[in-house]
Amino acid sequence: MKKSTFFSKPYHWLLFLLIIAFILLKLEALSLPFFWDEAWSYLPAIREMAEKGPSLLPGSIDTELYRGHPLVFYFLSSLWIKTFGYSLPVAHLFPLFVSIILLVSVYFIAYSWTDSFFAAFLAALLLFIQPIFLAQSTFLLSEIWLGLLFLWSFWFYFKRHWIGFGITVVTALLSKESAYCLIPAFVIISGVEWYLKRVNKKEFLIHITIISCLFLAGFSFFILQKIKFGWLFFPLHTSMIDFEAFGSKMEGSFLVLFLAQGRNIVFLITFIIAIVSIFFLKNKLSIEEKIILISVLIFTVGFMFFAAINFFSARYLFGCIPLLMIGCTLVLNNFSKKYYSSIIITFFVVLGTINIYKSIENKTINDVELSYTKLLNVQVQMVDYLEKSDYNEQIYAPFLMFYNLNTTYAGFIKSKKFQLTQNVLDTNNVYFINVSNENLNELDSLLVNKKVVLLKNFEEKNAFIELYKKQGN
Repeated sequence: MKKSTFFSKPYHWLLFLLIIAFILLKLEALSLPFFWDEAWSYLPAIREMAEKGPSLLPGSIDTELYRGHPLVFYFLSSLWIKTFGYSLPVAHLFPLFVSIILLVSVYFIAYSWTDSFFAAFLAALLLFIQPIFLAQSTFLLSEIWLGLLFLWSFWFYFKRHWIGFGITVVTALLSKESAYCLIPAFVIISGVEWYLKRVNKKEFLIHITIISCLFLAGFSFFILQKIKFGWLFFPLHTSMIDFEAFGSKMEGSFLVLFLAQGRNIVFLITFIIAIVSIFFLKNKLSIEEKIILISVLIFTVGFMFFAAINFFSARYLFGCIPLLMIGCTLVLNNFSKKYYSSIIITFFVVLGTINIYKSIENKTINDVELSYTKLLNVQVQMVDYLEKSDYNEQIYAPFLMFYNLNTTYAGFIKSKKFQLTQNVLDTNNVYFINVSNENLNELDSLLVNKKVVLLKNFEEKNAFIELYKKQGN
């Protein structure tokens, strides 16, 4: 599209303003230390790879660091910080850059599937108002990256652009194990197209052949891993596969994808609009749009199954959300009444504002809620206090805080100088750190029995961190 015509489209300007608002909303997060899995899991591996040299080969860094995961995301992240620097803002700019690309991609692909700039902007808006997206958007974690690859794999597939499809799918397979949900999903989608006579038997078999070849290309990483280390998948991860909790995890997956963070309202409005549009206004989705919707649901259900048999985390499910939001847009775009576009956009702007505010103020602090910045702020204050104080005795710190104080990679300390332990019952402990997102019964017992006294605390709304000293010391 020529530059002169690009900025003549009102919805292009709205997308531009949305991206500016997105950047402004995330400015604070750029200078904050790394959080949760970023700090203790991803960053040590990424920094190690940056120092040794970016690589895609298994064993290029210690397996305990990358835990047997495919290495594309580690490769790209390490290449970024090796090229542009290790500072917190620079490191966080990489996932923010990927997130902006995802927003633009949602806009482009929604337009491609609907031929409507209204639908394109609405899809981008629906993604933008998801707190899970906003929270993850500056984390050096692979979920936003996977969401981007999943989205483009669907676009390339329906365009029958097999080179692009192959590159995108293999890149996803070499990024994380959950991407293997794409393989059975596209096999089933091809079967649905064959059943609906959108492809003939020969085309169906070609699709299956292509998908099978892509699977083998991606799985080569694990074959190399088996040759080198004797195992396909990291033993700790395989030990976490659990079929007994399948039902509860499926319920959790449904809650995360369809009910949490205001997504229940998005899907409810979509359902109501669909009923009115189809049964009262007699509008019909095209066969191509129906196939896309069916395909998104096939992939989503498969992804939920994968999440339900593995270690469960809400952020792992993000990869489905951009596709689900576009799916909603296909339905919402099928309604044509005067002022409808302005009303529906206004409604979701208001809903999004409420969602974002509730997430910022959420009492639960984790990596899918925007309240995480409050915890980081008080942790930074405590670490600054400890570094300026003269505490030479042993300090107990819970798991995540232990890593924050024990490595410069996490972005909290400049040098290691604390005597730390994760054993709260160690008799050599003189000081104890208590953090709002890491409760421990043994420490609670010390507090109740008044065996420790509060020395210092920092808090911001529901986020707090406390430093205690053993009584008698």
